[in-house]
Amino acid sequence: MSELAQDSDWVEVDDEGAEPDSDQANTSAAPEELTSSEKNVVRDLASHNIDLREVGTDHLNFSSHPNWDEGSYAGTLLPRERASDLLNQLQHGAFLCKKWAGITIPNSGYIEVLIRPNGNIAANSVLLRSFMHSVPEDADAVCRHAGGAESFLSLQDLFPSREKAPRLHLTDEAACVEISGPSPACHVLSNSGYRTRARFFLSLKIEFGHSMKQEDLESAAEPILNSLVYELEVRNGVKTRLVRWPPKYDRRQMVRRERSSRIVRFPQTRIDPEVSVLFGFAGSATGNPPLAFLSYYQVLENFFPVATRRSALRKLELELSDQRFDRHQDKFLMRILAVGENAASSSESTQLRVLLEEFVRGGSLRDFFTERDWGKHFTKNGPIRGITDPINPENRQVSLSQQVADRVYKIRNRIVHAKDDPKFDSVPALLPQSDEAESLWPDIELVRLLAFEVILSTQTRVRNG
Repeated sequence: MSELAQDSDWVEVDDEGAEPDSDQANTSAAPEELTSSEKNVVRDLASHNIDLREVGTDHLNFSSHPNWDEGSYAGTLLPRERASDLLNQLQHGAFLCKKWAGITIPNSGYIEVLIRPNGNIAANSVLLRSFMHSVPEDADAVCRHAGGAESFLSLQDLFPSREKAPRLHLTDEAACVEISGPSPACHVLSNSGYRTRARFFLSLKIEFGHSMKQEDLESAAEPILNSLVYELEVRNGVKTRLVRWPPKYDRRQMVRRERSSRIVRFPQTRIDPEVSVLFGFAGSATGNPPLAFLSYYQVLENFFPVATRRSALRKLELELSDQRFDRHQDKFLMRILAVGENAASSSESTQLRVLLEEFVRGGSLRDFFTERDWGKHFTKNGPIRGITDPINPENRQVSLSQQVADRVYKIRNRIVHAKDDPKFDSVPALLPQSDEAESLWPDIELVRLLAFEVILSTQTRVRNG
């Protein structure tokens, strides 16, 4: 799901004068004549899969980049007076960033990334007001951008109210950095919007001042971008995050749950309040897939002791029911002792295996993999790194519950980055707000099913008891 589709601030009620359905689109019924620069802009944007949609008296309306996959309603408006600036950036070799929604101009060592409020409920107006009285630490710093002769290009009036984008210019020996409105190229190539409304109003700009390869440019910029976002929050109280391109396809589209019942009943489930809270919280963590995964996993953790005790009791019952059992012989007593010791010292991965074997119906687990088309997600070629063994319901050597337990535990370790486990030393942490995190949704559905099955099984045992 893209940055646009998941945000609740698409229509911000606190924005003065912001009315996305107004008729003030600044487009005319009859097409205006394009200037020479504008015709060149249209030509160059075609190579980026961006088309001219409407020509207005004051604005040009372009389609959003296909990366957003937002349908025909999304687009970007550019003031016609800035067409020459856009053309100049395009002719200097503007390319889309690989990781973030933004652009690079490798010939100039320039990179620009859109930023947004860090949270689905935070409005862009709040972000702009947070910068309203901010000033750079060294206002007298001298660089090639001083005096405005070679200042960074910026669209300062994208926000549809009286707030204007800030222009905070920072510099040191390595690079110049600026927080301001997006440049014309960054806006048209990587922004999106609806009618008169742009989606993102600010960008972070970095210029190193010398030619660089694009991959080197993005690598050099990443620590600066991340450090600035961090310091803005902890020092300045301004919570932002870098805008990322959405995944190539929305993994959540693969999820097709059974139709919910329309009949509401008096609750018949006796569930621990802590488990209920964790299960509910996991379902609400749509903006943070790793957190959703861990929350469902915590539901499973609550039942580790129950499953371990039940497994141990069953083994003890078998030992004591053995007709050959003789309490006067050490070997039989040692068997009983071993059952207790194994239960007490079992690892977390072993406890997870036992839990799934004890409380998850095999048929339900098999249906999850066989009745849905998960593509290559659960194979060796899936998007989650560190998973070497595929899930194969037809595997006769390893039970399906054990395969699932091993996968779930490995992903859990990726998220919490268990460095003490040598098996995962070569695999980096699975970070939130990453493409890999967005790929987690089938696994989140899997661990959700496991949590449901375990709760169901324990409820059945409680009622039978």
